[in-house]
Amino acid sequence: MARVKGQLDAPVLDVGTVREDYWERKEILLPSLSRLYEPKGWRKWFYKTQAPKVVLKRLTQSDWEEIDNKNAYLMHELGSEQEVIKPLMEKFLNEKELTDKESITLHDYSKRMRPITYNMLQHIIVEPVMSYEEVNMMMEIIDQVDSSTLMSYVSIMTSEKATVMKHLYNKQQEELKVGGFENVYG
Repeated sequence: MARVKGQLDAPVLDVGTVREDYWERKEILLPSLSRLYEPKGWRKWFYKTQAPKVVLKRLTQSDWEEIDNKNAYLMHELGSEQEVIKPLMEKFLNEKELTDKESITLHDYSKRMRPITYNMLQHIIVEPVMSYEEVNMMMEIIDQVDSSTLMSYVSIMTSEKATVMKHLYNKQQEELKVGGFENVYG
């Protein structure tokens, strides 16, 4: 490699490390709350209104266990209703018309799932450290766009765990096939 005067001796970029670090912590801006942080007095002439942010972290296995333990009864109760909810969700996702009773049932189910979601948000939001009541209050005052954005990032960060587990499973299956043990589990 030709050296140029003043060239830095920088290491080669490791994309795997960048990808891993990218999902360790994620900053999410909440523009709907910027109205609460407008500069007052003479500062409004010199300072720009900034949207507040929350910092999300990827949950560890112990965090997941704590969430499951706190919400075990509610998860069991909601799980027993899956036979009724699953066809309604498929109908809703296929953009078919829901009756009033079906839409009320789905809305009621989503309302009863909120404590699990807010408990998960309480664990996944690192900065600022928030209690369950503060998470509940924040979700009540942010608009639909910020709520959807926040929940989509939470969904992406939590589904990464499932993606990693699937990758490890596939890797183990490949190793078993190479070793000649493909019919052991099948």
